[in-house]
Amino acid sequence: MTELLYMPDNEYQKQFEAEVVKSRDNEGYICLDRTLFYKEGGGQPADHGTLTWDGGEAEVADVQRKNGEIRHQVDNVPEEGTDVRGEIDWDRRYRHMRMHTAQHVVSYVVLQMFDGSTAGNQIHEDYSRIDFEPVEFDEEDVEKIEKAANSIIEKDYDVTKKMQDRQKVEEQVEEGRTNLDLIPDSVDPLRIVEIGEIDMCPCGGTHVDSTGEIGGINIRERRSKGSNVERLEFVLED
Repeated sequence: MTELLYMPDNEYQKQFEAEVVKSRDNEGYICLDRTLFYKEGGGQPADHGTLTWDGGEAEVADVQRKNGEIRHQVDNVPEEGTDVRGEIDWDRRYRHMRMHTAQHVVSYVVLQMFDGSTAGNQIHEDYSRIDFEPVEFDEEDVEKIEKAANSIIEKDYDVTKKMQDRQKVEEQVEEGRTNLDLIPDSVDPLRIVEIGEIDMCPCGGTHVDSTGEIGGINIRERRSKGSNVERLEFVLED
């Protein structure tokens, strides 16, 4: 099993060393004994970056979990047993970190103000979206959400990440904040992300260490996705 070096709170490390434990040249992927590369999941895309070794290098174009493995898709496949040096694309990683924490902030605000749960989300480098239910927003509501979210950012709350006993998480997480039933019971403990003392949510994604790092949230579009389902699309301002 690959050790995830960014867990639970090591998102800012950019380089690492590892060993290739599985190599599949015909399928263009390798597995490492340890990695800093985030695998796609939870609405967050995979990290990109590079791997180098004596006599070679490769671009990491995608990282996926499949059949219990963390598979790094590369354009040049080193042999099993090769010692490699990895470096993530930091600009891409940091934009995802800011976006993912921003998503948590907006989801928290909508739950508090409108009792709306997050039905889905998708993070990108330059914009992100969140679907909420059961809600119906108007333009004034959107302005209120944006203002409340930016107020949280301006207060520069600490964002902490840690592993916690599943039962304790289930007791503490606010109803409607997350779909814990979608996380297999075998996942215990859970990795949680806390924003100050106001929000706690199980999440395996990468996040900044304080809300002030997000910048500003600009909700640029509201769209109905069906009965009592609203989509908000937002961008970040430096």
